[in-house]
Amino acid sequence: MVFQKSPVVRSRGFFCFLENRPYLKDMTPPPRHLSPTRQATTPSRRPPLRRRKLRLWMRPYSVPRFWRMIDDGEKRPTLPPPHLFDLWITILASRNIPYLLTGRGNKLRLYVPALLERQARSELEAVLAESRKPRPVYIEPPTHNNAHWVLSVLLLLILWHGVRMHWGFLAHLPGLPDLPSEEWSRLGSLDVFRVKTFGEWYRCVTALTLHADSQHLFGNVLFGAPFLILLCRRVGLGLGLFLILLAGSFGNALNAWYRPAGHISLGFSTALFGTVGVLSGFMALQGWGSRTQSDTGKLSWRRGILLLAAGTGILAMLGTEGDKTDYAAHLFGLLSGFIVGGTAGWISRRTALPSPVINTLLGLSAAGLVVLCWRLAL
Repeated sequence: MVFQKSPVVRSRGFFCFLENRPYLKDMTPPPRHLSPTRQATTPSRRPPLRRRKLRLWMRPYSVPRFWRMIDDGEKRPTLPPPHLFDLWITILASRNIPYLLTGRGNKLRLYVPALLERQARSELEAVLAESRKPRPVYIEPPTHNNAHWVLSVLLLLILWHGVRMHWGFLAHLPGLPDLPSEEWSRLGSLDVFRVKTFGEWYRCVTALTLHADSQHLFGNVLFGAPFLILLCRRVGLGLGLFLILLAGSFGNALNAWYRPAGHISLGFSTALFGTVGVLSGFMALQGWGSRTQSDTGKLSWRRGILLLAAGTGILAMLGTEGDKTDYAAHLFGLLSGFIVGGTAGWISRRTALPSPVINTLLGLSAAGLVVLCWRLAL
C-alpha cells in the first residue's frame, strides 16, 4: 500500500499525520488556508458543539491535592484572627505534624496532610478546651430551717400589741406599767420634735414596735412574714433580726431628719421594707469583695438588683396608699436596708457567716437593744 496524495490516514483508532501534499477533492475536506469562497461552497456535516466552561478554583501556593484545611473546631462568626495561627503552628510543630500556611492578613489558611487531619484537629481542640475558663457552678449557701422561730418573733410582736391594747389576760402583766394605749404611743412613737430637740433617738427603735390599730398590725405581719423568713433562712435568725432592727432604726432616723418638727409616725412597716433592702443588698454585694469577681458574684449581683427592683415595685403599689401612710419612712427603710445588707454581704464574703454562737449573741443583742430603748422611754 502506497501513500500518494492522502495527508491523513485513519488506522485502528489513532491518526497518522503525513507530510503536506496536494489534497484530493473526493477524499479530504478543504484546508483552513483556502479562500472563503471555496469554504462556503463546501457543505458542513453538523454544527459545532458548544462546550461548557467549568470554573476550577486552584489552591493557593500550590497546596498538595490531598492536604486538608483545619481549624480548632470553634464556631466563629468571622475568620480566626491572624495571631491565632501562630499558636496553631506552634502546636503542630510540637507534635511533629507537617503543615502549610497560605494567604495573608485575614485570609490565612492552615493545611495538613489528609492522613494527619484527625490528629491535628484533636490537638487544636484539646488546647482550646484547656484555654477555656470552666463555667462556674452557682452553689447556694447553706440554709437555716428557722421559719418557726421567725413566726415566734412575729407572735411576740402581736402579743406586745395586745399588752398595749389591753387584750384579756394581757391587760395587766407583772413588771409592766398599767398605761393606756395613747400613753404608750406618746412615749414610744417617732416624735420628730422630741428627737431633734431633746435627742430622744431611742424613739427610732421603740416606734418599730408600735401600731395604730389591729388592722395595721396584721397587715404588716402578713406582708413581712415571707421576707423575714427568706432573710433569716439565708443568714440565720440572730443576724437577720439584728440587721432588720438596724435597717428599721436607720430608716426612722433618716425620716426624722427629713420630716418637719411636727411629724409623728409609728409602725413596723419601716423595718419590713428594710427587710427587703437587707435581703437584696446582702445577695447583691455578697460576691463583690473578691479580688477577681467571678460569674457567681455577677449572678448574685443580678439577683440582688432584681429583688431590689421588686421591693421598689411593692413600695410603689402598697407603700404609698392611704392618707396616714408614711411613704418617706418606707423609702428610707428600703434604702437603709440595702446599705446595711450590702455591708453585711461584703463582710461575709471576706470572712464567713457568723457561727451559731455568734448568731445567737446577735439575736440577744437585738432583743436587748429593744428592751433598753423602752427602759429609756419609760
